[in-house]
Amino acid sequence: MTIKNVTRYALVLLLGALSACGSENATTVVAPVTSVDTITAGKIMYSRPSYFTVNGTALTGAKVTVSGGCSTVSEVVGGNATARRFSCSPQSLNDVVISVTSGGTEITHAAFTVPKPQVTFTTDVGSTPIVVELDPSKAPKSVNNFLLYVWDGFYTNTNFHRVVTVLGGGFGIVQGGGYGTNGVIKSASHPTLELEPPSVTGLSNVAFTIAMARTSALNSATSQFYFNTVNNASFDLPAGQGYAVFGTVVSGKGEDVVAAIGAVTVTSNVPETGKGLSAPHVLLSAVQTQ
Repeated sequence: MTIKNVTRYALVLLLGALSACGSENATTVVAPVTSVDTITAGKIMYSRPSYFTVNGTALTGAKVTVSGGCSTVSEVVGGNATARRFSCSPQSLNDVVISVTSGGTEITHAAFTVPKPQVTFTTDVGSTPIVVELDPSKAPKSVNNFLLYVWDGFYTNTNFHRVVTVLGGGFGIVQGGGYGTNGVIKSASHPTLELEPPSVTGLSNVAFTIAMARTSALNSATSQFYFNTVNNASFDLPAGQGYAVFGTVVSGKGEDVVAAIGAVTVTSNVPETGKGLSAPHVLLSAVQTQ
């Protein structure tokens, strides 16, 4: 065998060895299949940023849809193949639904309940707060207007400046949201509110409900509100008018505080303690807690 043939033969053997080696160790790469282990939620609050987390495998390419009355849906930066986080602000009491789709096929979905919003009032009457549950399904304009002032901190250190007691078949209310503790009126920071009359909402001015105060003009409410301390049926009339109820004190969570504020001594419906409109009872803070 010539040197040339020997070289050619060696090369053939080498290539054969390499080929055999490659075949023996070759592996097929299989893409991981998208799967979902859990979909969880943090505290869900009406009209406030609420967070939802999808946990699983190979989630990067999956399509996650958030629906059910949410607005401002966005994905939180920092997600990965095993966990992705989303936020939205529920604008209705409809369930928030999280759907996960891969390759055009839904893998799973989960529904989360949006509870009625609650606002906790801290006052200078003992240590018990007043907890008010709002009803955006029946009075959305009034609820959203009120929450704007709550989120702004507008009600911090304001007086319950007007108290009307029941005399001779009259009515009973405790009114606040318009004056600072110095007795100076606070200017409204949002537009006037369109009236949502009781004849339309079905929400009546019964004891321990909360409603919007206004002038004689129907669409004039801004920041001021009142608690009904008795059943004020006359406030529901006439049809298409009246005063807009938008929530109620949660049972066992503050009726006694409202009653205590409504029991102060007044002159011309103004609490006597202090000067001018400086009431003896103060709303220290109002915070959305649900």
